[in-house]
Amino acid sequence: MACNCNKCNTNKNCGCNDSALSTPCTYSDCGIGSERCEDIQCAECVSYCGTTFEVGTTNNLIKIESGERLDSIIQKFALMISQGVGSCTSDDVHHAPYNIFATGITNSSAIIQWNNISTATQTFSVEYYDVSIGLPWLTATTGLVNTVSSYTLSTLAAATTYKVRIVSTDSFSATCTSVMITFSTLA
Repeated sequence: MACNCNKCNTNKNCGCNDSALSTPCTYSDCGIGSERCEDIQCAECVSYCGTTFEVGTTNNLIKIESGERLDSIIQKFALMISQGVGSCTSDDVHHAPYNIFATGITNSSAIIQWNNISTATQTFSVEYYDVSIGLPWLTATTGLVNTVSSYTLSTLAAATTYKVRIVSTDSFSATCTSVMITFSTLA
């Protein structure tokens, strides 16, 4: 909710000359400890539109493409921070996909999607676990070819939190693991 519109002050429209909010005034509270931004943008809805650039050398390359989504860039940087730039993270070698996310979440399933796939990747495995139970990782599927970029996890328990990751394998059987995403099924 934008803090520049307020039911309690009719001189502040809620954008594009909309009518004032119909919610109680407390929902528009922009005081200390409340939301300080007039507008919130989600990382999955923001793309880097500048010039493509890269830093580093062969096998230690960080590359940001024009049009790359911010959530993908954040996942790429997170992997590079945790594992260093090189094997499994360098843009020019076999690496795990950088943009993992869950969609279509129901009470018993979720579609796991990914992109920014390395051309050196041969296959993918999808692994998950129920957070309330903990490890070990369970393998939902293996052997997905590198042209596949989604998988439906099914037979999940309702109202349960899961962690999911993608493991990519190259032609030399080297594996690289993506970031872990967390989502909850519906009740």
